[in-house]
Amino acid sequence: MLLDAIGSVVPYAFAMSVVYHRDGPPDHVVDTFTGRAAKQAMQLYLEGTYILNPVYNAYLAGLRAGVHRLRELAPDNYFSSDHYRQFKVRRQDDEELGYLTHGWPAGMEEVVIAIELPQGDLGEISLYRQAGRGGFAEPDCALLQALEPLIGAIYRRIWQHRPRRVRQGGRASPLDHLLEDFGKGKLSPRECEVAHMILKGHSGESIARNLGISITTVKTHRQNLYAKLGLATQQELFSLFIRSLQEKDALLPERR
Repeated sequence: MLLDAIGSVVPYAFAMSVVYHRDGPPDHVVDTFTGRAAKQAMQLYLEGTYILNPVYNAYLAGLRAGVHRLRELAPDNYFSSDHYRQFKVRRQDDEELGYLTHGWPAGMEEVVIAIELPQGDLGEISLYRQAGRGGFAEPDCALLQALEPLIGAIYRRIWQHRPRRVRQGGRASPLDHLLEDFGKGKLSPRECEVAHMILKGHSGESIARNLGISITTVKTHRQNLYAKLGLATQQELFSLFIRSLQEKDALLPERR
């Protein structure tokens, strides 16, 4: 009903909502996707590919309530490698972010309504429109921003009465911390930071800016981490990361 109300003010083609946690995978709240492929893509997202998503990574970095275009949340070199097809994600140059989860509705522009929830959780309502038909105009986003306090209040009331899933003893999913753990034991703390930012889609310039170091220093750290991991290219780094995901997959707790 909340999605219908939003759609009566700002029409959309599709919508979905999840809630992110810092101690495990997201909870599915609702979606309007139709067709088996789109439903499978939603399940794939919940089971793993969410860790590649800019909204989830922005949440981990402290994203606050508000209305955001998805492309505004993404790093400047977001997942340029087509090696992500190994994780059932394929490069798609006409997509906002340059990739598409297998089965996800194609050619969409996405606007995100972020909603702060108790215990540090974050609700996401994502609205989709065909990018080829103009996507979301600035007046649409301004209207959603004006409505965000009301939407957030209603969403928090809904979430308050939603049955909670059983958490696994308060322990985080290995998949949630895979980026944090990747390279530990082989790389220095700074080299780990650089590797993680490369995997999140940052360019060398973006890494230098975020870490407060020179681009020359970034290149040095990148060369050193490649040497320590036995790699020669960024594509090999992506491939190593994907293999790590696949190896860790068997350790994921069951969803309830």
